[in-house]
Amino acid sequence: MIEGQPLELDRIDRRIIACLIENADLSNADLAERVGLTAAPLSRRLARLYTAGVIRQAVIIDPARVGLGLQAFVEITLDRTTPQVGERFIEHVGKLAAVVEIHAVAGDFDFLLKISVRDMADFKRLIWQEFDRLAEIKTIRSTMVFDSPKLTHGYLPE
Repeated sequence: MIEGQPLELDRIDRRIIACLIENADLSNADLAERVGLTAAPLSRRLARLYTAGVIRQAVIIDPARVGLGLQAFVEITLDRTTPQVGERFIEHVGKLAAVVEIHAVAGDFDFLLKISVRDMADFKRLIWQEFDRLAEIKTIRSTMVFDSPKLTHGYLPE
């Protein structure tokens, strides 16, 4: 497989991924049974899918259950959009635990961040103390999240 190119997935690979999307807690024995494999071939396929980066293992935290009652999307426009300025910005905000996602985007702004904090006072502190340290930030625009009725972490294209 060439770096950056999609991995060819056969029917069984797709079934494995679909089963894991539906229920990531399946044991290997249950998963093997659902896709019609024995343990050894399933393990080889899973190893291939993980090694290729098709599937990743992650812990997903429910923010509200750990006291993070405010989520926001923050649009950042930089004063200059040079690679050095962008890299400095990513390096700085990437170190902030409250910044749970960073997306470099094309459009009306340069970065879209997902922020997860305790409350509005925590959000204000983050914006005023941490983001204010970066002179390259031209504008900050925030959108508070009321609810997230659908959260997925990917799907398989046809």
